Amino acid sequence: MNDLRFAWRGLLRSPGFTAVAIATLALGIGANTAIFSVVRAMLLSPLPFRDSSRLVFVWADMTTSGYPRAPLSGPELQDLRDRATLFTGFGSIWATTAAFTGDGDPEQLRVALVTTNFFDVLGATAALGRTFTSDDEQQAQAPPRAILLSWATWQRRFGGDPAIVGRRVQVNTQPVTVVGVMPEGFRLFMPPDASVPDDLQAWVLLNPNVLRRAPRGQHYLRVVGRMRDGVTLDQARREIDGIAAQIAREFPDYGAAGRVYNTVGLQADGIRLMRPALLALFGGVAILLLIACVNVASLLVARAATRTRETAVRMSLGAGHLRLARQCLVEGLLLAALGALAGVLVGHWGLQFLLALRPASLERLGTARIDPAVLAFTAAIACLWGVLFSLAPVAEVFRASITEALQQDGRRSSGGVHYRTRSALVVLQIALSVVLVVGAALMTRSFVELLRVDPGFRSDNMLTFRISLPGRYGTPPAINAFGRRLLSELAALPGATGVGSVSHLPYDNLPNWGGPYIRTPGEDDSVAPMADNRAVTPGFFETAGVRLVEGRFFTEDDDERAQPVVIVDDQLARRAWPGESAIGKRIASDPFSTGHSVYWATVVGVVGHLRHRSLLEDLGDQVYFAERQVLRNPMAYVVRTSGDPGALSGPVRQIVSTLDPQLPVYDVRPLEVYVAGARAAQRFTTIIAASFALVALALATVGVYGVIAYATARRRYEFGVRLALGAQPGQVTTLVLREGVRLAVAGLAGGVVFAALAARWLQAQLFAVSALDAASYVGAAAAIGAAAVIACWLPARRAASVSPAEAMRAE
Repeated sequence: MNDLRFAWRGLLRSPGFTAVAIATLALGIGANTAIFSVVRAMLLSPLPFRDSSRLVFVWADMTTSGYPRAPLSGPELQDLRDRATLFTGFGSIWATTAAFTGDGDPEQLRVALVTTNFFDVLGATAALGRTFTSDDEQQAQAPPRAILLSWATWQRRFGGDPAIVGRRVQVNTQPVTVVGVMPEGFRLFMPPDASVPDDLQAWVLLNPNVLRRAPRGQHYLRVVGRMRDGVTLDQARREIDGIAAQIAREFPDYGAAGRVYNTVGLQADGIRLMRPALLALFGGVAILLLIACVNVASLLVARAATRTRETAVRMSLGAGHLRLARQCLVEGLLLAALGALAGVLVGHWGLQFLLALRPASLERLGTARIDPAVLAFTAAIACLWGVLFSLAPVAEVFRASITEALQQDGRRSSGGVHYRTRSALVVLQIALSVVLVVGAALMTRSFVELLRVDPGFRSDNMLTFRISLPGRYGTPPAINAFGRRLLSELAALPGATGVGSVSHLPYDNLPNWGGPYIRTPGEDDSVAPMADNRAVTPGFFETAGVRLVEGRFFTEDDDERAQPVVIVDDQLARRAWPGESAIGKRIASDPFSTGHSVYWATVVGVVGHLRHRSLLEDLGDQVYFAERQVLRNPMAYVVRTSGDPGALSGPVRQIVSTLDPQLPVYDVRPLEVYVAGARAAQRFTTIIAASFALVALALATVGVYGVIAYATARRRYEFGVRLALGAQPGQVTTLVLREGVRLAVAGLAGGVVFAALAARWLQAQLFAVSALDAASYVGAAAAIGAAAVIACWLPARRAASVSPAEAMRAE
């Protein structure tokens, strides 16, 4: 307690030192607290379901066709249920939309079709009412008779009325009974490529009869299984692999490709794409904390240098080395505790900043909190680093010489020892800063390259919205007539320069499973290449600025009465007919998701390959069907305008309401929103990495300034003598700058080596940039070198302006 009181009084007597040390620690510890809360929410915390570690996700592995992660079919789900013994159950889900037409304005909601046991498999219960039961399944014919609501939908559309359970609502113009409301904040957290939105607003039952009768090649179900207690993931995987081998032998539907499943843990699979980025950020913030602690250690060494006489007097009065070392340790731990308290506040602000930046693909990030576990982590790192950075002044205590300290006035005694220690710490600090600045430079370069990617279409000045036609538009002529009227009205809007529609917008999260394509009847489509299938109307390609390579776009004549036609991308054309024109060729594909190539059509056009699933990579071949012939529902409409696309939102809703007052318009937003979403994950990590680099650069600058200012102050007499003997101020300035540059060069050399070794772990997060990109390393070195020179400039100028008479008189 005496040591603690003495340390507290000492910190109060040096408010400048204390404020700088606490602020430095707060930055490092606060950043670690914020990032750890993110890592814990994303990687360490279990999913919000009962025994979530027992949940697996089952993918169909169709690597031979270019799709290693595909959905399953209804019969395959039944195979797993009938044959698996290591599981308590398998449930499945498929996302779509449905129109609520009663209780207010018509509204299109994001709805999921699920099996009866889906919530039981997950281990999720309703907050109000219940989830689905076998009694509901007996009535699960088309249309569905029971529905579960999300908490947000219940509050917004039904005012949080507790009597909603048992009440009938209108869904797709049919009466449906509400059986329950899911808890507030309930999310599924499915893998991003499962195309199951996190913001689902309702759930209805899949028709069990449709599931059983569906073709084996009709892949659309996202399947979740629950392992029995004591079963490991490897055991479960081996059993499912055995089931795949059995059905491959029993059913010829799978052809030469057979059947292969990929069984993964649900939690791990949900964050597999972001795991490397999160771990890289956690490594970066650990380096940032190390830099902060090195800076504090440097400050403590400087403080020890100014207290040399005090230390010598205490030793002469009987204080031993261990007694003084304990005092240093207590002071360091007190500083760490104060820094941790301030760091919690900084961490809270940092977490709010991260939550504001988070992309839609990081929905789980919204569960991050500064909770007791995070506070325990903060306390642990504060104690650890409090001990470690206390070692620097402790080492000085053990080197202290009573005789020398008492004979000198303290300004030059042991100065070389203190200076060498602080110089070594500054060199380490610069080296670590180089690692962070290089990493940020690589991430920034990567993001810039991503911004330069040409997706193959224009997204500027484009308004998009979706419409799902209800069952009363039952015939192809009726559906096409409505589509033509709507496009005609949209084209007449003031400022509209182009209109069209497409089944799936770029980078949306709606399910869009493609299908195989063949060129010759009788080909084995189980090993045929897969194509990304989309339906478009006349005018879409022109409105979106898609490049026509060969042939023509769709016209109004390509309707239900004409011969089937398709447009393919240049990637498919090169693969299917190398060295030949694709125009006039015949191709069979799968616009109706049957799993087989049954739709023969003539190629009338070839367009440039579009990156409409990912900006980071080229995906599979692409086939575009004439929407008037395949009748996809729902459809997304696009309107290009000469002005602000948002200004057309009201007129668009009015047009649709005029054509059909019961038809809801939804997802009204500029196309740029989807494109920005495709870049959001890279933007998120780039901003965080750049923030770390800026803080590291600032800390390194402060460190260089501190050690040079310390050295300059101790050499004040020397500089006075030099100036008195005729040295020019510029020569003294150069002398001081040279010392700072020497430290910077040593730190840069070590830092570049460390950065090159660490960069290979970052390569997976980079796009179109090498981990050894020379420009990034040169830029980082230049930035830190410039900061070091600036940090040296002020003490150098102060040294050059020393008055020789005053310096020697003070000495």
